[in-house]
Amino acid sequence: MLTFALRRAVLGLLVLATVALLVFVAIRFVPGDIVNQQLSEAGAVTPELLEQKRAQLGLDQPIATQFGHWAKGVLVGDLGNSLWTGRPVAAQIGAALVPTMQLSILAIVLGAVLGIGAGVGAALWRGTPGDMVLRVTSTVFLAIPQLWLGLLTLTGLAAIGYFIPLPYRSFSNAPLVNLQQVIFPAVTLSLGVAAALSRLTRSAMLEVIGADFIRAARARGVSSYGIYVGHGLKNALIPVITLLGTQFGHLLSGTVIIERIFNIPGLGSLLFEAVATRDYPVLQAAVLTYGLITIIVNLLVDLSYGMVDPRVREARS
Repeated sequence: MLTFALRRAVLGLLVLATVALLVFVAIRFVPGDIVNQQLSEAGAVTPELLEQKRAQLGLDQPIATQFGHWAKGVLVGDLGNSLWTGRPVAAQIGAALVPTMQLSILAIVLGAVLGIGAGVGAALWRGTPGDMVLRVTSTVFLAIPQLWLGLLTLTGLAAIGYFIPLPYRSFSNAPLVNLQQVIFPAVTLSLGVAAALSRLTRSAMLEVIGADFIRAARARGVSSYGIYVGHGLKNALIPVITLLGTQFGHLLSGTVIIERIFNIPGLGSLLFEAVATRDYPVLQAAVLTYGLITIIVNLLVDLSYGMVDPRVREARS
């Protein structure tokens, strides 16, 4: 398992380096230029000033040279400074990461509980109206864009006279206010996760329920709870865990939209602002952080297979 984990970690770092390179190069070709934006706000744009400002920011160097300097800094923990504010990027990422991780973890937990529970229920009620309702509901939430669902949530809250308190307060400073601010965006994010998990859990449970060992358990007089939860659900978890890891990555990308809608100063909001202002160091660091989190989650998912299914652990040993 240790060899497997190290191999996966090395592969993940190679993927992260590739993503960093692609993002670094791609954003240089996005229409718009930070130097033009900054000088336009100052009220004067001349070729001489453009050249001088690019040289000051190091943007006149070849892309390969710029990437080499940035990558060297990343390796020693220096993410550079914002081209707009001059603040260290690492401090901005650290401050924005806490709300995003709180929102993401809460959403994935809610999505897992709702999705797995609904999937097990749909499998047990196969062919009944309850099964049909759960399947239709999951399909609906899979089809609804998160942007529209977030706006619908805000509109619905306003219609009943409830307004989420502003400005944003951290959990350490105001726990109750913070929970009021993150619970609704977390539920909004979790619904898509729950919908995908419920459909897969239902399929996996139906496949496992028809297996020989389930019939043997019934013959031994094992209770229904023991059959469906102790035997059925445990053996159906491998594909569910795989999807859960994938959904966490999708959920992180969804925070870019949801954080803007609900005014949460997380990594998604920071990324959105960096794209709008062409703040290259902040944008690169934010994408790198998203990639690192996704790789860590996928590694944990791979390692969890051995905990759920001993056969996987033995095959890797």
